Amino acid sequence: MFDWVPVVFFWVPLSVLVYHWVLYPGLLWVLSRVRPRRPVWPHRDKPFFVSILVAAYNEESLIASKVRNCLDLEYPSDRVEILVGSDASTDRTDEIMKSFEDPRVKLIRYEPQAGKTVVQNRLLLEACGDVILCTDVDSLLTPQSLKLMVEHMRDSKVAVVNPRYARVNKDGSAAESIYDRWETKVKELEGRLGAMVGCNAYANMLRREVAAPIPDDTNLDDFVLGIRPFRYGYDVVTEPRALVVTQTETEKLEFRRKARINRGNLQVLTRFVDLLQPKYGIKAWTYFSHKVLRMLIPFLLLSILVASFIESRHPFYAVMLALQLLVLFSVPLLLVVKDRWRKILIAQYYYFINVALLVGYWQFFACREKYWRKTPRGHLSQ
Repeated sequence: MFDWVPVVFFWVPLSVLVYHWVLYPGLLWVLSRVRPRRPVWPHRDKPFFVSILVAAYNEESLIASKVRNCLDLEYPSDRVEILVGSDASTDRTDEIMKSFEDPRVKLIRYEPQAGKTVVQNRLLLEACGDVILCTDVDSLLTPQSLKLMVEHMRDSKVAVVNPRYARVNKDGSAAESIYDRWETKVKELEGRLGAMVGCNAYANMLRREVAAPIPDDTNLDDFVLGIRPFRYGYDVVTEPRALVVTQTETEKLEFRRKARINRGNLQVLTRFVDLLQPKYGIKAWTYFSHKVLRMLIPFLLLSILVASFIESRHPFYAVMLALQLLVLFSVPLLLVVKDRWRKILIAQYYYFINVALLVGYWQFFACREKYWRKTPRGHLSQ
């Protein structure tokens, strides 16, 4: 008699996981070579005017280095403005900002405190640029990044450009994980098709025409600003030669960040579910394969675990169950194992992150969060 339980609850979820992590990037690679987008870069007599927007709340330890980083970007100085929105900061953020005498730098203080999205929306209305760069305080761009990203804006079909990102440890050493490498490559391949999804907030460049404010209750402003242009036929691309650097977080903070991201992903899905319609073509496919399936992974893993338990009378499923339980019960090792030995805990970290995604579901349906959730930060050097 045909046993449908392992097929439906084990092999189908496993197949979806394989598709998401292996087949999807492979198909992107093929398509990016068979039918890549063809950029059209007409000549411009005058460089784009760029507005760099930074929303800040109590960033006295980082704001000076951030502003200096923006000032050091390789771009005509008369074609840049740097707008820093202080969200009713109570530390020395405003004082430090006032010490900059460069005419390109402008501090705008907002009261009462309203949250990052509201501050960024207000800055969008203040900005004079043809091109807008929204960037986080704790993220630094390499000098040539701005110029490289702006070049893509010469193509009138491009609405958003994202750089490559790198995360570093507190000592400045690289902290690139398998996930970071996978995510970077997938976004690069999606960008070659003009259908990159999941813009990062580290440095998100927008064409003025698509830089309208978003709903004030938005959890992931970068994601919304990066996916909204799909509705209007624009492309979203990456510039791998541009690099933005940010710092890694502790497991506790990373857990909270992943939960927040999934809560935001759910919010975006409810507001942009229309983008999954076939009429959006490749863009609908990348959104579903990259983001929507990612949100389903915790349930796929749970299904595989339950199916392994139900079918554990068979040796194969018994071994699968034992391996899954071993990984699950060893997840706490992430809190004690340090340095290079952490590399052997890849499976544990994967389960750890997917538990965070489940927390994101709970937060989305049951909780409300404050606008700003401050986390301890270190300093990044250029």
